Amino acid sequence: MAETTTRPLGKGHLAAPRFQIADSRRGAGLALGRRAVVGLASAAAVVLCGAAAGAQEPARDPVAAEALFKAARALVDKGDYAAGCPKFEASLALNPSASTMINIARCHERDGKLATAWHDYNRALVLNRETAGEQRRRSLEQIAQKEIAALEPRVPKLRIVVEGAPAGVEVQRDGTALPAAALGEPLPIDPGPHEIRASAPGHETETRAITMAEGQTETVELTLRPAAAAGAGAAAAPAKADEAPGGGGVPAWAWVSGAAGIALVGASVGFLIDDLSAIGALRDNCREVPGGTYCNPGYDFAADNARKNRDVGLFAGLGGAGLVALGVAVYGIVGASGEKEPARAQGAVALPWIAPSGAGASISGSF
Repeated sequence: MAETTTRPLGKGHLAAPRFQIADSRRGAGLALGRRAVVGLASAAAVVLCGAAAGAQEPARDPVAAEALFKAARALVDKGDYAAGCPKFEASLALNPSASTMINIARCHERDGKLATAWHDYNRALVLNRETAGEQRRRSLEQIAQKEIAALEPRVPKLRIVVEGAPAGVEVQRDGTALPAAALGEPLPIDPGPHEIRASAPGHETETRAITMAEGQTETVELTLRPAAAAGAGAAAAPAKADEAPGGGGVPAWAWVSGAAGIALVGASVGFLIDDLSAIGALRDNCREVPGGTYCNPGYDFAADNARKNRDVGLFAGLGGAGLVALGVAVYGIVGASGEKEPARAQGAVALPWIAPSGAGASISGSF
């Protein structure tokens, strides 16, 4: 029986709160404001529900796996790698074995995917522990070790450094998020073109393209600059400390709090979407097997698992803070309307709102 490695899928699934803020013109303004604050405080209590990512146990069929292996071997011996290599992959899925993994590694090496092949040979050493027969086990180990030694000097390595990394920074290599501990380390990578992307809340996203050659070790340094919108927002603050531009008696802090709340909730929704994407990738690539969880060869479960756990915390924290900020804004806006009724000729009140599909502001009054 082939060895399996445990791949924790972790926990975390959040339901986005749904609410709407509205204003009533004149009359019960202050009472409505208090009710809105109570509703927002309740919505801010986002509860993390643990849900184990259930992956179905993969089918085991050693007989079919053996037939696929022989078919793949015959095709490869004839030079038809395009048809033979996928059959090796299918055989591995039905019954993981060291010999099948070695053949998959050779397919990847032939395609120029040196880092992937290097990983496959190392994976073959792990699977080889369950190979029946001492002589065959030693023979397969020697083959894998020899191929690893030959590949290591040819495999390119890429080091990614983020200077002064801000809080919440995320670095992706070819669309796959890298854990923070991987930054600054020379990691194996296949030869050819690659894209590096770094982002962080409140900062401009930076993207770099690089082409790696065999045996090359390269360092990519990224510096994330604060978003220009942050400076523009500060410059657009109201001139009066106690009143918004245009009058109406609404305190300036209420508008600032509302804008901040919308921004925070919007950011939290983005992290929720990314969290669900990571969970989906884990479920698609990993499945439960006796004694643990088996993930597809070449799939980096740790990156998606770290991304999922990080996104859950950011979604809960930013979402809760955003809802509280919106509650403060509603209290200030509606409270001001209760103290002084807007003039019919030109009174207008703008209120921030947020829904699952977007956010904005509604304007009501007499014109």
